[in-house]
Amino acid sequence: MFYFIVNYGGGSGHGKKTWKDVRGILDSEKVPFRAYRTKYPGHAMRIATEIVRRYSSKEIPASIVVVGGDGTVNEVLNGIMDFDRVWLGVIPTGSGNDFARGHGLPGKTVPALLHILNCDMPEKVDVGCVTGDSNAPRLFGISTGIGLDAEVCKKALQSGQKKLLNGLGLGKLTYLTLTLESLFTMKTNSGRIIFDGDLESVAHLRKLIFLSGMITRWEGGGVPMAPDADPRDGQLSCCLATDIPKWKSFFDLPFLVFGKQKKLKGFTLRDSRTIDIEMERPVVLHADGEYCGDVRRIHMEVLPRKLNLLKGGTCGDPRCSYRR
Repeated sequence: MFYFIVNYGGGSGHGKKTWKDVRGILDSEKVPFRAYRTKYPGHAMRIATEIVRRYSSKEIPASIVVVGGDGTVNEVLNGIMDFDRVWLGVIPTGSGNDFARGHGLPGKTVPALLHILNCDMPEKVDVGCVTGDSNAPRLFGISTGIGLDAEVCKKALQSGQKKLLNGLGLGKLTYLTLTLESLFTMKTNSGRIIFDGDLESVAHLRKLIFLSGMITRWEGGGVPMAPDADPRDGQLSCCLATDIPKWKSFFDLPFLVFGKQKKLKGFTLRDSRTIDIEMERPVVLHADGEYCGDVRRIHMEVLPRKLNLLKGGTCGDPRCSYRR
């Protein structure tokens, strides 16, 4: 049995068409399934929690498939109370689709579905967890961060521009235009950072522009913030930019877009299991592009090989048959 959590609004309405195509294949192949449509923000999390509670066990995990964007995937991750009892599949319909991209999942509907149906054994991949101040912990499958990228994520969630560009098939431009806008309007901040709890090597953050803790390589619709990140290595790949004049940051953006930030002064890339940050003033915090509040103290950590991800089925060809 497969349990589909469907967001019609993914990609500004593309989710509805995608689900129609998916359902047609499921019916033709006589695949047993149940489908749940999300109706409001946070609903996917509640649906996932209920599926795990009612239909799963460690002996027979529930196969949950998300038909939606990165935000819907994030909600489902946060609704899974026991990861040993779930196998997760994703059919991406959003404007960014960084979760699918970062895990090497097919972007097109038919190959994505058939990879899931034909997957005999899931791949164990890392999940991240972030806590800001006294807020509840938030899981993430792509990235968490503060500074510029978090400001952009917050604005994108409220932006009518994103909906318009999604409708034109240009959703990725939302992040680019908001990045350029935010780069010149945001105020830099200072603080300190500790990697892996090593109190003897506290680093000072002077005029922080952004800091990202990455599970996968990409965020923001395909920007390789951590070019060497591996979602199976039990590490967070941190990319941070500090003490760079804003005018110079503008010219550094192309290097970031092409994953060449290692060559730039002011950029630091480092892997660790935990990251602790304390800022002088509150900063915007995000997890997978979802706003997590304005906070001063942040704890990021990786949960190694926590998620059972349905990927790598025997075939992505539409002529393949469902085998399970």
